[in-house]
Formats: sequence, structure tokens, C-alpha cells
Amino acid sequence: MKAISERDVILLADFSAPERRYLVKISDGKFSTKHGEIDLSALVGENYGTIITSHLGRKYVVLPPTIYDRIMLGIKRQTQIVYPKDSGYIILWLGLKNGMRVFECGAGSGAMTSVLANAVAPDGIVVSYERDERFFELSQYNVASMGFDNVKIFHRDIGDGIDENGFDAAFIDVREPWLYIDEIFSALSCGAPIAFVLPTTNQIQMLLKSLMNSEKYFDIRVAETMLRFYKTVPERLRPEDRMVAHTTYILMARKIGME
Repeated sequence: MKAISERDVILLADFSAPERRYLVKISDGKFSTKHGEIDLSALVGENYGTIITSHLGRKYVVLPPTIYDRIMLGIKRQTQIVYPKDSGYIILWLGLKNGMRVFECGAGSGAMTSVLANAVAPDGIVVSYERDERFFELSQYNVASMGFDNVKIFHRDIGDGIDENGFDAAFIDVREPWLYIDEIFSALSCGAPIAFVLPTTNQIQMLLKSLMNSEKYFDIRVAETMLRFYKTVPERLRPEDRMVAHTTYILMARKIGME
């Protein structure tokens, strides 16, 4: 891995308490916590994995941030994001890889948009619709700050139709997706997978009925994911006292037949 440059965004993790971590721009020059100030310029030319000490003697490990770190720590949120425990499963279900074209509706804060973009980079593309102007601007800002240039976000309502077609996969995060299953069907390639996220069971029921009645979708599944962390003390290994349990319901399906 290349040495740290003045253009990098780094992850600073507290050596004594690794759960305390910060995304920091080297170009900021200085970074301060209650445990002291860190001279970021001293890191230029150093290797990742090095340890830097604040002026009060607190040690921090310097790491390259993963997309997980960037999403959980770096994205400005005005909406609930799709949590990594859900987005990872969705990416695998959709079978995303380099070069694929993905349609998204409901960019929100741009977290899932960034996950999709990362999965199909460098040659694939994500086309996203967001009808709320506030979220349209926010998602554009967040995706750009993550460094993805393979995303096109449009300030557009899916109810007005989808301009392109032949997408390899789709991800839908809107309140009433059952209203748009015909538009989505027309935009997807035959056999393409699709994933929806919805917060309540009554919404899932409405979507299930619409998909089944349309007879245009196959392999319909509903799931939720659970992720539980453990305390990393070898002599007293046990679950953490708290966990993020239910976050969303995921409904998955595949397009069948031709338009």
C-alpha cells in the first residue's frame, strides 16, 4: 500500500479503546480530542499501520478507512441508512460485480448508493433516482465525498417513468414500491434480481401481493439480518450487552419473462 499523502483521508483508532475512531483529512493539519492534539502533517510519507501519539501521550493507530468506516463515520445523514449488515447481504443477493449496470430508487443520504457503486466499480455504473430535493443534494454530496465517479443521481420521481432499461439489477428504497413494479419491470433485463427494503410488515405485505399478482417476478423471498458482536476478552467471552437488532425487512425477487 502506498504511503500516506497530504490528500488522504485516514482512520484514527484509539489504541486503548479501538471503538473510538475518527475519519480525518490529513490536509486539516491538526486533529484534537480530549486526549490531546495530533499533528497530522507528521504522517505524510509514513506507512499505514503506524502509531502516532498526541501531545498528551495518547496513542492512535493510523489505518486506511474501508467503505464500512466511510459510511458509518463519514456520511452526513438526514435519513436512515441501510446498515452494513443488510447492505452486504443485498450486494451478494444482487450478484453485483465489476461492469454491471444497477438501478436504484431512493438515494436518501447516499450510503447504499456508495455501496452499490463500490460493488460494480470501476467499469460499472449506478443510476439513482431521488425525488426529494434535500436528499438529492445530500446524496450527491456524500457520494462525491466518497470518491465515486460511476454514479448518476437524478432529481426525479420514479412515477414519471425510468428513462433507461436493460439494467442488470435494481435496489429500491421507497415508501410505496408496489406502485412502481411495472416501471421497474420495464427497466430490468430478463432474469435480473431486485431487492427492496421496507421498515414495516404491512408494507411488505402490500409489496408481496403486488409482486405475486403481477406474475412478472419469481423467487420472491423476505428476510431480515441479525448481527451480534462479542466482547473480546478471551477469559470471559460473551455477547455485547447491546446490539442493533431489527433494522429493515429485505424483500428479494427476480424478473421473469419479457416485457
